[in-house]
Amino acid sequence: MITIRRILCPVDLSDTSLRALQHAVALAGWYESSLTTLYVDTTLPIENVADFALASPVALEATRSSRALQDVRTFAGRASSATEVGVVVEESTHVEGAILEAARTLPADLIVMGSHGRSGVSRLVLGSVAERVVRSAPCPVMVVPPHDAVEPSTVSFKHIVCPVDFSDVSLTALTWALSLAEEADARLSLLHVIEVPPELRASTVVTDANLDELHAAVEAETLTRLRSLIPVHASEFCSVETATAAGAAGHAILEFAARRHADLIVMGAQGQGAVERLIFGSKTRDVVCGATCPVLTVRR
Repeated sequence: MITIRRILCPVDLSDTSLRALQHAVALAGWYESSLTTLYVDTTLPIENVADFALASPVALEATRSSRALQDVRTFAGRASSATEVGVVVEESTHVEGAILEAARTLPADLIVMGSHGRSGVSRLVLGSVAERVVRSAPCPVMVVPPHDAVEPSTVSFKHIVCPVDFSDVSLTALTWALSLAEEADARLSLLHVIEVPPELRASTVVTDANLDELHAAVEAETLTRLRSLIPVHASEFCSVETATAAGAAGHAILEFAARRHADLIVMGAQGQGAVERLIFGSKTRDVVCGATCPVLTVRR
């Protein structure tokens, strides 16, 4: 199974980042992890601008940092009064850079963060930050959407969906999904998406009957492969089902998760190379941006 020693939760004091912090608190409790909340201070508060003429830069900086630290501590207290949460305030104009550096320094085993924490321009900025962190993080990242379907008073994963394409990275994601299903006593669905090449569907030689027959054969083989991935002891701590879907991977995963009322998707994300970035953009990004539940992306 997996070990999570240190969790990093970047926050921007929005409701969405509070929801992410609630998830981080729950995970820290399950895995007995240390939890660090990171706030990246990018701007000087307006109320302090007039103080430049009256206070020294050092005094102003100390006041500003102290106020930010207190604000974040108060914010963290809203997520949990029982779990000890470390608070770090960093000053930087490069938010994702500060998050990634903090993750490397801890080092973090998991990052939990909200996406689209505010509206308008800030919403777009936070969304792009979350996406860039997912792309480049040195550890798995759980992204919590603003429209998280789970009731805000609780964090309880009852149904986890894990897309599997039989690549190494998807098998690593499966290890995480099994561990989380055990901790949460959840139902786990292993899903493989069968994508029919457009040229095959458009062929004048291949009939619909041929396609149906081919799909049935592939589906039967796929379900057998999926079942072979389930550990013998898995039934002792969770319920596991296998399923297939047809269509574009990102859309099929989202549709399946919505139909099953999933409250977590765990999936593999590709690495940082040029080609892998394109793969990331075509599937993982679609799921992270479109899901109505948290999405945990895992690399090898």
